[in-house]
Amino acid sequence: MPRYLYFRPAAGHARPHRHPLLAHLDACASRAHLAELHGRLIRAHLAPDPAVAGRLVALLASPAPGHDMRCARRVFDGMSRPNAPAWNSMIRGYTSRGAPGDALATLRNMVRRGVVPDSYTMAAAVTASAAGDGWKWEWRATGDAVHAMVRKIGCAADLYVMSGLVNLYGTFRSAEDARKVFEEMRERDVVSWTSMISAFAQRGMWDDALRFLSQMQADGIFPNKVTIISLLSACGHGQAVDRGQWVYDQLSEYGIEADVDIGNALISMYMKCGCMSDALEAFKVMPSRNTKSWNTLIDGFVQNQKHKEALTMFEEMLSNDFNPDAVTLVSVLSACTQLGDLQQGRNLHSYIKSRRISCDTILTNSLINMYAKCGDMVAAEVVFQAMKQRDVVSWTTMVCGYVQGRQFTAAFIFFEEMKAAGIVASEMALYKQTLTWNSMIGGLASNGHGKEAVQLFDQRLKFGDPKPDGITFKTVLGACAHVGMVSEGLRYFHSMSTSGIAPDIEHYGCIVDLLSRAGLLEEAFEFIMKMPMEPNPVIWGSLLSACRFHQKIDLVRRVGQHIIKLAPNDVGTHVLIANLHAEGGQWDDVQQIREQMGKRGIEKSPGHSSIQV
Repeated sequence: MPRYLYFRPAAGHARPHRHPLLAHLDACASRAHLAELHGRLIRAHLAPDPAVAGRLVALLASPAPGHDMRCARRVFDGMSRPNAPAWNSMIRGYTSRGAPGDALATLRNMVRRGVVPDSYTMAAAVTASAAGDGWKWEWRATGDAVHAMVRKIGCAADLYVMSGLVNLYGTFRSAEDARKVFEEMRERDVVSWTSMISAFAQRGMWDDALRFLSQMQADGIFPNKVTIISLLSACGHGQAVDRGQWVYDQLSEYGIEADVDIGNALISMYMKCGCMSDALEAFKVMPSRNTKSWNTLIDGFVQNQKHKEALTMFEEMLSNDFNPDAVTLVSVLSACTQLGDLQQGRNLHSYIKSRRISCDTILTNSLINMYAKCGDMVAAEVVFQAMKQRDVVSWTTMVCGYVQGRQFTAAFIFFEEMKAAGIVASEMALYKQTLTWNSMIGGLASNGHGKEAVQLFDQRLKFGDPKPDGITFKTVLGACAHVGMVSEGLRYFHSMSTSGIAPDIEHYGCIVDLLSRAGLLEEAFEFIMKMPMEPNPVIWGSLLSACRFHQKIDLVRRVGQHIIKLAPNDVGTHVLIANLHAEGGQWDDVQQIREQMGKRGIEKSPGHSSIQV
C-alpha cells in the first residue's frame, strides 16, 4: 500500500492504521471534490502529515483539468520540510501550466534549502528550460546551468533526462550541440533518436536526418508514431512540403497506422507550407476525425488569409455534430475580425452564451478584439467589464480599440484605469505597441487635449518600455506647440540625445513652430540660424506665417531673404513676402520684390472667376 494512504497517529498507538478519508485521495475526479476532501483532511488533523500534504500537492499540481497551482502552492508552503517528490510536483506543475520561470525558480529554492535533486527533478527542469520564450539569452544560460547540474548530481546516465537535453539543444540551439549530448548517452531509445533526427530536419539538414534514420533502424530501434509526427512538424516549420509527403509515404514501410494524430500532423504540415488545397484533401480522406482535426484545418485557413473558407469549415463542423472548443472559437473569431464581419462575430458570441461555453482569458480577449476591430466598442467594453480576470492583453486590446476608433480621450481614460488596476511597469514591458502610443499621444493633441498628451508621454518615459522613437517625439513636440508648453517642449527636444535619437529636420521644425506659436519669433529665428542642417522652405515659411500673425513686420525682411534664396523662382513665395511688406507700409521693399520678379521672369497668374449658367 502506498505510503500516503497511511495515517501516523499520536504516540501510544502500537502501529499506524489506515484512516478512511485517505482512501478518497486517489478517487478525486474534480477540483471541487479535491477542495472538499482537503477541508475534511484539515478538520481531521491529517493535512500536516508530510505524506498526506505531499500527495495533495501532487494532485493539485497535476496537469489534469481544474487542478490549481495556487492551492498547491499554499499546501506546499505549509509543509515544514518538503521532500524531493513534493518539489518535483511543483516544478512539473508550473511547467505544464506554461510558467517555466516559476518552475526554475522553484528548482533554485529547492537547492538553496538543501534538498538534493533527483533524476525526476532534472527531467522536469530540462522540460522547463525547453519551454523558455524563444530561448533568449537568459534561457540559453539557464539551459547550460541545468545541463551542468545534470552532470554534477550524476544524472548523465538517465535516459529520460538526456533525451530531454537532446530535444532542448536540438530545438533551440543547434544540431551540433544536440549531437554532442546524443553521443554522451550510454543508451538511446526511440525518443532520443527522434529528437536528434528532428533537430536535423528542422534545419534542413536532410542528409544527416536520413543517415540517422538509417542508423536508428540498424541499431534495432524503429520509428514510431511520435517520430513521424515530429518529422512532419519539422517539415512544416521548414516549409519542406515534398519532404513531408515523403515522410508520410514511409508509414507502410514502418508498419505505422495513419491514425487521427498522424492525419492531424499531416494537415498541420500542409497548412504551414501554405498548401491549403492539399490540407483539405488530407482532411477529407481521414478515416476518423476529432475536434483537433477541425481546429487544425480552420486555423490553417485563418493563418493563410482564407477567412471565408474558415467560416465555411466551422459551419460544416457544426453540421457534422462536432462541438467546438475554445481553440476553435478563437480561430473563428479571428476570421470574423479579419473580415470585419461584426454580425457573424455577434452570432458566434450568442452561440457561446447559448451553449454556456466557459470563456477563459484567451477566448474572452478574442471576443474583445473582434468587437474592437469591428468598431463596436460598446460591446467590447461590456465583455471586458464582465471578465473575472484580466491580463495586460485585455487592457491593451481595449486601448487599441479606442485609438483605432479615434476615441482618444476614451483611450487615455482607459489607460489611466489600466494603471489604477495594478498593471505595473514589469507588465507594461509587454506593451510593445509603439504605434498605439504614438496614435494616443497624437490623437489627444489633435483633439484639444495637449496637456493629457504630454502627461501620457511622461508616463511612457517612466515605464521605459517601449522606448519612444522619432515619431513619438515629433508627436509630443507638436502637442506642446498646440498648448503653448514651451519649456516642456524644449526639455523634450534636448532629451532626445539621451534616448539615442538624433533630431532630424522635422524635429527642428517642431521647435520653430513651438516658439513661433508662442510669439517668440526672435528666438525662433536664432534657433533656425543655429541648426546643424540647412533649413528648408517649410521651416522658414512657418516663421514667416507667425510674423504675419504677430505683426512682426520688421522680421519679415530677414526671413524673406532666406526664403527667396531657397526658392528663387517660386511665385507664391515672392507674392506672399510682397503682400506682407505692403501690410506694413514698406513700399520700397514691395517695389524691390516686384523688380526681382521681373528680372527672373516670374509672373503672377491673373486672377479670374467663372459663373455656371
